[in-house]
Amino acid sequence: MKDIKVKYSLIALSYLLLVFLIIISYISIIPEDNVPILENSELLIKEEQDSFINNENTVYEILEKKVKSIEEIIEKEIENKPKSGLKKELESKQKTNLEKEENTKRRFRIQVASFKERRKSLEISKKLMKEFSLEKDINFEVKKIALKNNDIFYRVINDVTLSLADAKKLCKKVLDKKYKCLIVMDT
Repeated sequence: MKDIKVKYSLIALSYLLLVFLIIISYISIIPEDNVPILENSELLIKEEQDSFINNENTVYEILEKKVKSIEEIIEKEIENKPKSGLKKELESKQKTNLEKEENTKRRFRIQVASFKERRKSLEISKKLMKEFSLEKDINFEVKKIALKNNDIFYRVINDVTLSLADAKKLCKKVLDKKYKCLIVMDT
């Protein structure tokens, strides 16, 4: 009989423990009505209005890659500066611009190819001479160039120096014939 009493008491005790655990889990899962709720009364993220002003000479202007001619830049500077002494400044800027144009007027050449072997460069040069035989002002030659690392290249270039505008025109003609073209400064 003692064994049965121990068995029943163990079963009753385990049921009581189970009910106790159910009540504790219920209390821990479902909160009471008077539990304080913590809330942040201040904003975590501050909203700012965009106050960006697109000034001249900013990084954004450079990134937009606005191509301006010298004349447009001079006109903007004239508009922004006071009108006293503008004539003198304008004349001096025009003189310096003319001097720069004269200095860079005939300093460009067209490069069509560059090889380490002279034979290949000569072949391309002859081929180009045949293609452009109708054009009297276009002649190509092979020029030997030694680089800083002692490599030697033979470049196929036109024989006369050109202004930048003429070099662009000639390069367009070469590109129209399905050749590659590069405008280089004459050294």
